[in-house]
Amino acid sequence: MENLMTNLHLRNIGIIAHVDAGKTTLTERILFYSGETHAMGDVHDGNTRTDSSVQERQMGITIASAAVNVNWKNHRINIIDTPGHIDFNIEVKRSLRVLDGAVVVFDSVAGVEPQSETNWRLADEYHVPRICLVNKMDRMGADFFAVVSAIQKQLGAKPLVTQLPIGVESEFEGVVDLIAQKAFVWQKGNTNATEIDVPEELEGSVEHFREALLYELAENDLTLMEALLSEEEISETQIRTAIRKGTLERIFVPVMCASAYKNKGVELLLNAVIDYLPSPGERQVIEAETQNKEPITFTGDPEGSFCGLAFKVTADKHGTLTYLRVYSGRLATGEKVVNATHGKIERIGRMYVMQASQKQPVDAIAAGDIVAIQGLKHTNTGDTLCNEHCVVQLETITASKPVIDLAIEAKNKAEQTKLGDALRQIAREDPSLHFSTSNGREMILSGMGELHLKVVLSRLDTDFGVNAKIGRPQVAWQETFTKNVEANVRHKKQDGGPGQFAEVKLAFEVIDNEKIEFDNRITGGAIPNEFIGSVEKGIRTAAQCGVLGGYPCAGFKAILLDGSYHAQDSSQLAFEIAGTKAFLQAANNAACALLEPVMKVAVVLPHENVGDCIGDLIRRRSEILQQSHRGGSVVIQARAPLANMFGYIGDLRSLSAGRGNFSMVFEQYQQVPANVKAEILKQN
Repeated sequence: MENLMTNLHLRNIGIIAHVDAGKTTLTERILFYSGETHAMGDVHDGNTRTDSSVQERQMGITIASAAVNVNWKNHRINIIDTPGHIDFNIEVKRSLRVLDGAVVVFDSVAGVEPQSETNWRLADEYHVPRICLVNKMDRMGADFFAVVSAIQKQLGAKPLVTQLPIGVESEFEGVVDLIAQKAFVWQKGNTNATEIDVPEELEGSVEHFREALLYELAENDLTLMEALLSEEEISETQIRTAIRKGTLERIFVPVMCASAYKNKGVELLLNAVIDYLPSPGERQVIEAETQNKEPITFTGDPEGSFCGLAFKVTADKHGTLTYLRVYSGRLATGEKVVNATHGKIERIGRMYVMQASQKQPVDAIAAGDIVAIQGLKHTNTGDTLCNEHCVVQLETITASKPVIDLAIEAKNKAEQTKLGDALRQIAREDPSLHFSTSNGREMILSGMGELHLKVVLSRLDTDFGVNAKIGRPQVAWQETFTKNVEANVRHKKQDGGPGQFAEVKLAFEVIDNEKIEFDNRITGGAIPNEFIGSVEKGIRTAAQCGVLGGYPCAGFKAILLDGSYHAQDSSQLAFEIAGTKAFLQAANNAACALLEPVMKVAVVLPHENVGDCIGDLIRRRSEILQQSHRGGSVVIQARAPLANMFGYIGDLRSLSAGRGNFSMVFEQYQQVPANVKAEILKQN
């Protein structure tokens, strides 16, 4: 393969949305229009390029993010198609972490949905410039302007309308480009756009929305404002330049419309990706830390010191593939790099530009590129790879805590090792999946939802040939402190052999998150530095099994205030034991509370079933937040404990004669009511 294109002619983008908004179909059309494929795959037929696993084709959904690349107007666009289901949100998170821009797809009927909001917040967190695409304009009930309004109200964004639809629902023919003041339609049986005059009935709307667009741009562009005030002619190039500037600065988001399934609007979207989304060198400065914890920045310079972030690990029959985003410098096959996260040396084997599951070999890469490297032994998601002469650490990628547990056990002793190896491999690929051993051969598998665990169990069978016995899904309860306490522990043991001695004084403070924080405030060498980490380790280990019901405990900060040691009898083990005892002492005095995962739920159903649905939700300890109308349906927004939502889809369909549907995303952990807490602990 030829050397990769220059930084300025490169775009790294993600396609993100709520489930069923049409992301994968859009990706298929992009592949077709760019000439990468000569036939368009269909999600329903299970033959799309990016949904390649057995589970994706069986279920008709995207489970793992997939990378493809296309060439369009002398630019190379790296595209990552991401899942829309909340259970696989780690795929969206790690993709947005390394991408420079995103296309956010909305269903023209459903508008802003729960996962739309979650993905939007992630894009905000990583400062990713966006384009919005209102897709499925051919659907019954499609409403372009309702979606634009929802983007503004629900996401707090400033939508910049750059196109108007020509027709709607089955009459959707094409779009009017407000910038060029041209209309494009896609005639039946023709996949290419035809330019026509702006329809007479739309001329007034085009004039109104184009004027609104220009004044919005002028608010952030003095040159454009002066041209408007002096009534000078404003060129198309000036307008697109101003849109690009505002998009990169995240002042507003350009909004377009399309029907990807009907092959309408895709070429114009590709033009917008090039016109409005950034090249790697136009993104913000990338921050990192040196080995001495000193800040250092990278600006995407191909001639700088090499630095990259591993954001995804997969395995196939040829071994491990590690996906890498290069932020600085160059890298060639055969070179050695440092895994700064683990302090290990890695040799670069074969490198590939990925086209979904197909590999295109490359010998060298540079800043801005996204590739997969085969055979890295020590590198996991979130690890930094860098030049051995400039060792730095980039911000890592962290997964959300699991909210659901499942007991899983090998069917016989011979399968036990095989099951453990398979779970370790899947967990390496998926940081949001955890597993631990409880007793005997039984393991506890923890994930982000029922669908997440269902996919893992399916993979055990199809990918690893492992059949296992499973229990019923259980909520991943947590424990937390509700008041600040102190702990004083003097650990002393003398039984004839080497003695053990460690003394610690700690304060435990309640914090407003689900983490465990540790702060060392020892002065004057009361405890040598070599033992400080052991105290923290003891606390974290003990916190994995709380004092209420044996559930993980978090939401506190442990502050090491004082202590003492013995020159001969103190050891790392002694201080680890002291840390464990200090946690247990504090937890027993901190009035620990039980926490449960609470989900944000959106239920869509006919108007006549609303009363029954609300009554059912209230019986599930739900808090009704609001109701709104969407076409001929009602949308109920609620907050519900996950423990009461198992099997909800069946009950909802019974209540609504099969016409209701719902989606939910994790919102937060919150305290369980006292009566429910007593019942849970009684069953434990």
